[in-house]
Amino acid sequence: MEVIVNKKIVTIPEDYKIIELLKYLNYNKNVAVFIDKKQLLLSEYENTRIRENNNIRIIRPLGGG
Repeated sequence: MEVIVNKKIVTIPEDYKIIELLKYLNYNKNVAVFIDKKQLLLSEYENTRIRENNNIRIIRPLGGG
């Protein structure tokens, strides 16, 4: 199935969960994830299934000092 991740079309298997998508795209769990403009909690990554044509935004935190 196809989803949009950070404005790019990505093809993933059916019934993928957010945690699996993060691993597939080489992200760790310490990112902010939005699905269709709704932010997920870190505890939701393991159980949230991705649906066809979801618009997903993944944001890495910035460090500085």
